[in-house]
Amino acid sequence: MTSPLDYQTSPSARESFLEVFRRHGAGVSIITLLKPSGEPTGFTATSLSSLSLLPPRASFNMSIMASSWSAISASDSLLIHTLSHEGHSLATQFSGDASSRFEGIELLEGPEGLPLVPGASGYLHAKIVDRHTVGDAAMVAVEILGGGLGVDGGALVYQHQDYRVAADL
Repeated sequence: MTSPLDYQTSPSARESFLEVFRRHGAGVSIITLLKPSGEPTGFTATSLSSLSLLPPRASFNMSIMASSWSAISASDSLLIHTLSHEGHSLATQFSGDASSRFEGIELLEGPEGLPLVPGASGYLHAKIVDRHTVGDAAMVAVEILGGGLGVDGGALVYQHQDYRVAADL
């Protein structure tokens, strides 16, 4: 059995949180939707998780200070784009300045007129079923209405504050 001496204790809960989650690899996705004005908005998310199969539901987390939060608060539906390693530049672009996230991208029209980003390994059309805020963050639960598959490739993973490719063991 492993003893606590096998671990280096962090000086604070905050430092433990940061260091442990830096080591935790997470899949990378892009969430897109429309602002009430009809303009597209979106962001990179590393917190996408399946929630249930029957009915098919997923969740993701975000800051309520994020530029897309007002759209998430007002919208009923969105698109979730999963990324392979070929989507690295998309992940970087959608995690940058909100005003340039769609620059140079020829958006496709997805279900309900939602902004569909080309180059993803797949997308899910989802209806927002719950928003749960905790402090300055929120968990958003969605029910999957449909989707489509793109080019398959090694999954893009975020770990150690950088993008990586998931590899076979």
